[in-house]
Amino acid sequence: MPPAARIAVVTGASSGIGAAVARRLADDGMTVVAVARRVDRLDAMAADHPNIVAHGADVTDRFAVASLAERVNAQFGRCHVLVNNAGVGGGAFTGPESVDGLLHTMQVNFVGAVHTTAALHGLLAASAPSQVVNVGSVSGKLGVGPADYCASKFALVGFSEALSLSWTHEGIAVTQLNPGFIATEGFPQRQLVTSRFARFVGAPEDAAAAVAAVVASPVRERTVPRWYRALVTLRHVAPPLFWALASRTSRARGTRDP
Repeated sequence: MPPAARIAVVTGASSGIGAAVARRLADDGMTVVAVARRVDRLDAMAADHPNIVAHGADVTDRFAVASLAERVNAQFGRCHVLVNNAGVGGGAFTGPESVDGLLHTMQVNFVGAVHTTAALHGLLAASAPSQVVNVGSVSGKLGVGPADYCASKFALVGFSEALSLSWTHEGIAVTQLNPGFIATEGFPQRQLVTSRFARFVGAPEDAAAAVAAVVASPVRERTVPRWYRALVTLRHVAPPLFWALASRTSRARGTRDP
């Protein structure tokens, strides 16, 4: 099916990776329903691009997500691509005082994706072949960094892997996209971009290009930048070496670099 006939829904689309993905898919000719809480930013994007439609919603609110699905169905009658990108970071887990923060991170990063995927499942199935792209993280494969963020992304990886098997018969491909360090408004990576490791930090457009690639040719998993895949492999083939190296990083303290 040509891109011009396809409908995509992108959450967390008001900035960072989500905004870059919405613009990239719209540039490729798809009609993109850009979803986020900051409607003013979405409206500005829609004003700049005829293929972008703004829709304000909080993915942690299942009723708001149900309204999103109702609008997509009423306005377009189909949905070919869902990109679950809405997410937040997290801090160190230190005890009881950290539980509320962990639950909030899980609600946005994992449960929000569950709500959206569930609400749009019927349209995705009716529009098959279709695809869900869940924007996870390398932290969802390695467990290095804030515990709440890692837990939410590990959950999203497991959810994606299970659906990639169970939804195949419906014609719905499910991809986990696992970015490494990507400099965005919410995750500026200031410490890294001013160091000798700056060349290892990607841009939102890198992740958007990866999303466009897996939409064009579905796979179950994609890491971006690709070299981060070596760390995931090392974690499984040589765990002692991986943990020895990981323990020397600043994120071994369970915090996120500024």
